[in-house]
Amino acid sequence: MKKTLVAIAAIFATTGAMAQYVISGGVDYGYHKKVTDGSTTTNFMGGDTNQFNNLAISASEDLGDGMTAKAKYDLGIGYVEGGGAGYTRESWVGLSGPFGDLYLGRQYTALFLSATIDPVGLPALSIGQEGLNTIFLTGGARDVRANSAFSYTSPSFSGVKVNVFTAMSGVQSDAAVGFTSGYGVSYALDALSVNYQRQTADLEGIADVHTDAAAGTNDSFTNGTGDTTRAIFAASYNLGFAKLAYINGTAENSALKVSTNYFAVGVPVTGTNLSLAAGVTNSTVTDIATAANDATVTGSLVKVNYAFSKRTNVYMIYGQDKTNNQDGADLSRSTTSTSFGLSHTF
Repeated sequence: MKKTLVAIAAIFATTGAMAQYVISGGVDYGYHKKVTDGSTTTNFMGGDTNQFNNLAISASEDLGDGMTAKAKYDLGIGYVEGGGAGYTRESWVGLSGPFGDLYLGRQYTALFLSATIDPVGLPALSIGQEGLNTIFLTGGARDVRANSAFSYTSPSFSGVKVNVFTAMSGVQSDAAVGFTSGYGVSYALDALSVNYQRQTADLEGIADVHTDAAAGTNDSFTNGTGDTTRAIFAASYNLGFAKLAYINGTAENSALKVSTNYFAVGVPVTGTNLSLAAGVTNSTVTDIATAANDATVTGSLVKVNYAFSKRTNVYMIYGQDKTNNQDGADLSRSTTSTSFGLSHTF
């Protein structure tokens, strides 16, 4: 929940506009237990599980004639094993008006935002499960957010919006590498939401998704020598007593093809502050260069959330995933993860 802390009466002679500044954010922290192949156990305290840890400052100014100037600086706070440093999630400036929305700067990609319909309460597949987080949004330098980015989203035409996205550099490492471009179309009306996004990055690899159990090490897929293209089709429907979500994602370059299907359902327990959610995913991986690396990844998660208020939640998440090497030469690998934590937004 965002709370306006400061409203500065910056009165301009021509517009009489007031600039508003909003400080918002969240803190999430909990206990995590990860078990690999039923034998290797890792216990740690961390965050970014039920929500992202961040501190954001947003600004807006009414320019008149239906136009609004906007800006945002969002600092992510790293809660990982042994601590973590802060980093910039977003830093952009933009204009909104009858023409639509235009933003310049470091920002989330439209591909990433298309996956935030998940009723589990996080962007789909971002819980941290090994098989649940590598297909859509990680492993590509410009999948989540991009520097030097330009985005435009049109006004709504009977519920339909179109958008374009371009970026001149990488994301997670902040390295000035390559070029990314994408486009999409979305439709939202009453309980139904549908979104399709396609994004292409030059000379970009795709994340590892399985371990070569025979060698006992991560088996890195060939990155490929051409563009990597990712696409997401996402749909959700709110039944009132439950929310359903479905996502199909694909990633492909000259060396590798990945296809993933994800389904989730979220249910509030009537008359209580409890909500339940569950999701399942299935991915197929085809390594064009090395057929022995072909694999499947299946996963599931269950979440129980209790809301003390609109801003404070206690939660439990249990997830599991299993990787099978399709050629039969390697053993499969399974991972389970259990998280208990407390989160607060402001």
